[in-house]
Amino acid sequence: MQNRKSLFSVFAILLSLALIKFVLPFLIHDQFELHRDEFLYLAMSDHLDWGYLEVPPFIAVVAKFARFLFGDSELTARFFPALTGALSVLLTGLIARELGGGRFAQILAAVVFIMAPAYLRTNVLFQPVGFDQLFFMLAAYLAIRLLKRGSGSDKLKLVTPEWILLGFVVGLGLLNKYTMLLFPIGFLVGLLLTPQKKLLASKWPWLAAGLALLIVSPNLIWQYLHGWPIFEHLATLSRNQLINVEPVGFLLMQLLMSFMAFPVWIIGLYFFLLSSNGKPFRAIGWMYLAILILLLLLSGKAYYLLPAYPMLFAGGAVAIEKYAGHPDASGWLRPALIGFLIIANIGTVPYGVPMLSIQNFEIYAQFLVKHFGLAEPLRWDDGRLHRIPQDYSDMLGWENQAATVAQVYHRLLPAEQAKCAILASNYGEAGAIDFYANKYRLPAAIAYNGSYYLWGPGDAGSDILITLGIDREDLLPYFTSVETAAVSTHEYARETGVPVNVCRQSNITLSAVWPRLAGERY
Repeated sequence: MQNRKSLFSVFAILLSLALIKFVLPFLIHDQFELHRDEFLYLAMSDHLDWGYLEVPPFIAVVAKFARFLFGDSELTARFFPALTGALSVLLTGLIARELGGGRFAQILAAVVFIMAPAYLRTNVLFQPVGFDQLFFMLAAYLAIRLLKRGSGSDKLKLVTPEWILLGFVVGLGLLNKYTMLLFPIGFLVGLLLTPQKKLLASKWPWLAAGLALLIVSPNLIWQYLHGWPIFEHLATLSRNQLINVEPVGFLLMQLLMSFMAFPVWIIGLYFFLLSSNGKPFRAIGWMYLAILILLLLLSGKAYYLLPAYPMLFAGGAVAIEKYAGHPDASGWLRPALIGFLIIANIGTVPYGVPMLSIQNFEIYAQFLVKHFGLAEPLRWDDGRLHRIPQDYSDMLGWENQAATVAQVYHRLLPAEQAKCAILASNYGEAGAIDFYANKYRLPAAIAYNGSYYLWGPGDAGSDILITLGIDREDLLPYFTSVETAAVSTHEYARETGVPVNVCRQSNITLSAVWPRLAGERY
């Protein structure tokens, strides 16, 4: 009875922490809008398919369900990331429990996850990254159960349910984000480097791999039928963004992503690789190192490794609990440790949740740069430092673009409006037009960038066209008349000085020119 009460007490605390995590995404300052990628993922829900140029189909299905529940509102983009974050808090505590952690370890691991700035950000935005972390954590939880049940005996124990569930989770994870492939690669390396490679001797891990492959196969078929655009996407990403990733910056970001909580995951790595209590779980430590080395070799982005840290938080919390459980220390050290982590990391919360106004955030960011040298979070994909983080800059200026286009559109004669299409230069612009279309009474947008390219120009005519983000000089060869009717600007937005042109009397239809624009889709 006492154990049941204790378990209920721990779960109640974890549930309370999960509720705090759930609320945080709704504290965003009202100056910030949706992120450019969020507009795209919501637009995908109108074009359900087994794949897209940027991602597999999972995010589009979630977007469809979210829009069914909440319509076109910011709640649509915030609810499921918030829910994912709350579930991740609970799962971090459960992983600590599977590793042998008691009440303190479970609570400490959950608090570290909540306070780490990077997880605040990923559970705010409606992107595959947050779901990727949840799937990875689920897989890690199942892997730890496998290792736990498969150790302590010369005979291979029955671990069939965990293997099948693991295959199912990895398969779903691959339908969300291809980086989920890092988990089976890392886990395989981890098993091969430890005595628990005996787990690979049965048929079940291979059946699990087959199940994962079966689940993701519709997307692979889609990739094949569309000429494997994933490789073109990766090549473009490598050429334009990953080329700016440096090993030193990558490793530094591994520390900064959890800020002052980084000692917890380092202790966790020690727990898995060197401690006696972590011996049954050695494969988890090797899995982390294998993924780290692979990403360094491939110049992967720093956040690609984020899904692996909750299991290290849990391992570190279990190791810390063992020391903090000493009779002379347990009375004050445990609450002091949790209090220190909260106080030390609370100053970074605005980096995870944009709760400050834009101007106040810039002041805050420059303060951290000046006094703590915390400049790396201000580095964009172009490799340079800017005034605010790239993600935040990508959450600004979109409604102003839609409103500017609406002003131009509604100045047209009714007959012109009936024939007018709106062509955007990228998926962020097009997605924003579509998101705000009802509010500003605009037709749906078309674009030759991202998955919008796949959806084509439809039956857009050639008599009149409004373009967004395309220079007038680039349009003159195709139209008799091109007038720059307005320019959308925003001081802090990544897209500013965006021209809005009215084009008349085209000498070629959009359908005819569309294949020529294939090179612009990335």
